[in-house]
Amino acid sequence: MFLLLLACSGGPDDTSEAHSGHNSAAAQDCIDAWSDQLTEPDLDGPDTQIHGTATFDGAQIWVAWNRPNDFNTFDVFLSRLGCDGSVEIDPIAVTEGEDNELDPVLAVSGEHLLVAWIASTQSSGLAIRYRLYDLSGQPTTEVIPLAAERNGTVVTGNATLPRLAALPDGFVLSGSWGHEDATGFQVFAVEINPDGSLRGEGQDAELDTEFSQTAVDVAVHEGATVLAWQEDSVTSTAPTAWQTPLGSTATALGDPGARPALLSTDDGLWSAWDTDTGIVWVRLPSGEDIALDLPSFSHSARMAAWRDGAAVVTMSIEDGIYNALNLSTITTDGVVSTTALQTVAAPSVYGVDLTVVGGEKAVVIWQEGASPDFRLRAEWLSLD
Repeated sequence: MFLLLLACSGGPDDTSEAHSGHNSAAAQDCIDAWSDQLTEPDLDGPDTQIHGTATFDGAQIWVAWNRPNDFNTFDVFLSRLGCDGSVEIDPIAVTEGEDNELDPVLAVSGEHLLVAWIASTQSSGLAIRYRLYDLSGQPTTEVIPLAAERNGTVVTGNATLPRLAALPDGFVLSGSWGHEDATGFQVFAVEINPDGSLRGEGQDAELDTEFSQTAVDVAVHEGATVLAWQEDSVTSTAPTAWQTPLGSTATALGDPGARPALLSTDDGLWSAWDTDTGIVWVRLPSGEDIALDLPSFSHSARMAAWRDGAAVVTMSIEDGIYNALNLSTITTDGVVSTTALQTVAAPSVYGVDLTVVGGEKAVVIWQEGASPDFRLRAEWLSLD
């Protein structure tokens, strides 16, 4: 079976919660139904469940992941979970066919759910595709290949590693695409309407003609699209993490720095990134940088809004590619509390993701097991 190993998996920051409301009646109903537990979202599905991600739509939890198919490639599947951990909508095949469809991400805007992913084909290389659903799980579009314009011309080269953020009336899709003026991938963003059409052209974050930009994340903060990414360092062999509001000059988060994550809350903009020394850094809305005190070489942070600040899930190497997972809550003044999650066997080649309900309950999604017997896991827990 063909496996494309992408270490930068995971979902977007949970901007959808800002639009659905932390304190809505539906969110409170979800909290009231909550049970801290460990579940398997695709219990009856085949092995090699990979690239799991999740988001909260204001009432339920949506999960997307990859399953193997009969063509020795992967399809994207989607399911809705109740807040008691039950499967409310059985797995839906978002994609079908011979192409390798990988690494889904999710976002919710109003009554619209957007799923985006990477398509890998032998004939045309890497492409980003997406599809929209309503919140009952019915598709509202077919699969749409991303065909964003740059300077009046549709980009036909490779594009990869999408991330999503919600707008009040649509979405921002970011990723990395080939560029005629650069030697490697460059970070871009484009807006998508609720009907799947594109709103304007794709915009480069900050063109670098010499170094490749990958591992992008995106957030919408105070009406502006903010992008973060990793880029080959100009001062060492390690990458540098960068950040910028779209249309502004980028600033370095960390040098070295890799796999950045972004989160917008009412308190301000949060950033996280890791380094080649196994330290995960978090930048508070105040601009202060703090290093998380984690048990071993740690990496691949993902963030969601917590009632008193941010919740950050990280991977910590235990044995080879296998990792323990830790969930840290961080207040706006930098007070950190960390909890070890219920696994020591999360493979680092597939990312971890989380979504937070009402600022006080979290679902963490990861893959567990030895190749090829990976299984999707979900831990439901209450945040202190």
